[in-house]
Amino acid sequence: MTHALKEATPMETVGPSVKVRFVLREDEIASAYRTLSLKRPLFWVVSLIGVFFLVQGALDLRGGDVLGNASLHFAGGLFLVGMIATIVLIYPRWQFRRNARARGEQSHEFSDEGFEVSLSDSRSVAKWTFYQQVIATRDLYLMLHNNRLCNILPRRAFANLADEATFREILHRHTKLRPVGAADSRKATDSR
Repeated sequence: MTHALKEATPMETVGPSVKVRFVLREDEIASAYRTLSLKRPLFWVVSLIGVFFLVQGALDLRGGDVLGNASLHFAGGLFLVGMIATIVLIYPRWQFRRNARARGEQSHEFSDEGFEVSLSDSRSVAKWTFYQQVIATRDLYLMLHNNRLCNILPRRAFANLADEATFREILHRHTKLRPVGAADSRKATDSR
């Protein structure tokens, strides 16, 4: 079944704008998943419970309980820690490999009027209110629609540091920009 390209009215830009084109890499998708997972309280709660069960299992073993509580604690801890590891390490790469849209070329244009996103099969034009916030990491901008969905914009997509600076100025005027980790540690000598 073939889907026609969904056409949106092109964005009218007045003032500064920035346009980027890129193809996401698997490591960028994995990094985005990790960053979003680490900001969720449930991730930390489940991780801590898993570690607690593993430690409790070790203490049970040390106390001589080989087949009773130690086995249950170890099994529960391994399950929870394994589930977290799968969500953070395996699932993002699996998603990338099965989603052709994520691997296709993307084009994004940003201005004070809003933004336009073009993928292989669609084009969207929207206002800045669409994004709740933007998280800036060392290598990515994660443009959050809600707590679970985001557009991923690699910093390498900007032609130069001036374009990235213009993009950041536009972001500051229209949405919350939250740096995470070493987000602002990039040097002016950055060669792209």
